[in-house]
Amino acid sequence: MPLRTSEAFVIDVRKMGEADRLVTFFTEDEGKVSGVAASAARSRRRFGGRLERLSRVRVTYFEKEGRDLARIDSCDLLEESFTLHQDLDVAATLSYVAEVVDTFVHEREADAKYFRLLRSVMAAVRAGVDPALLARYFETWTLRLHGLMPDLDRCSACGRSSADSGLRVRTGGMPEALCGGCSRPGARVADENAAGPGRSVKLSRAALGLLDRFRRLAPSDLPGAAPERGTLSEVETFAVAMLTAFVGHEFRSYKFLREIQKVSAP
Repeated sequence: MPLRTSEAFVIDVRKMGEADRLVTFFTEDEGKVSGVAASAARSRRRFGGRLERLSRVRVTYFEKEGRDLARIDSCDLLEESFTLHQDLDVAATLSYVAEVVDTFVHEREADAKYFRLLRSVMAAVRAGVDPALLARYFETWTLRLHGLMPDLDRCSACGRSSADSGLRVRTGGMPEALCGGCSRPGARVADENAAGPGRSVKLSRAALGLLDRFRRLAPSDLPGAAPERGTLSEVETFAVAMLTAFVGHEFRSYKFLREIQKVSAP
């Protein structure tokens, strides 16, 4: 098979024996590609410093017929992520983003819009945009790009504008957004600190406004949309509930991110 070369983000690296590494890339041309970087732990010339999670690289690889894993020939570093991981909040956020990407990107299926989203979010990280704000932006755009975002402009039952009183969104099964008058009796309210599948999540007018700004703004423009902590928490509860309802389990890295947020909270 001929060599293939693509721009890519490293999204996972695991040990494979003493020196080899199993690396998963989100490539621009072919979606998710997993391959073996032979002697990566020993070869600084070919791989040294390039296999950090969410480093942007130009990867060259080849495949043999009948084998699931590619063989990684080389990586040229385009943007390193090592220095970003020196900040614990940023490191935890990037681990979470990488896990979400790994979950939603398909093997050998290009996803140009999602790749551009990740590239723009990483550029905003490097520019110093608040990682918590970027995480919420990335979550909601992951929902939007994969057809999981419900219509939040109006109540799905009566058509009343969400600007009137906010909405309550049911995340389990077929998501629906209901105004206060149409919310069914006995709906279980989400604990803002423990979002998960099958919940009913409240979105205030302020939270809906932030989601609308996410829809209209690039990540680099987010500092101008800095919300109150409570508003950002509402959006986090909603987005994580929607993602985990679809996946069926909580993201492992999200648990760690929550612990870091608790420690660093003023």
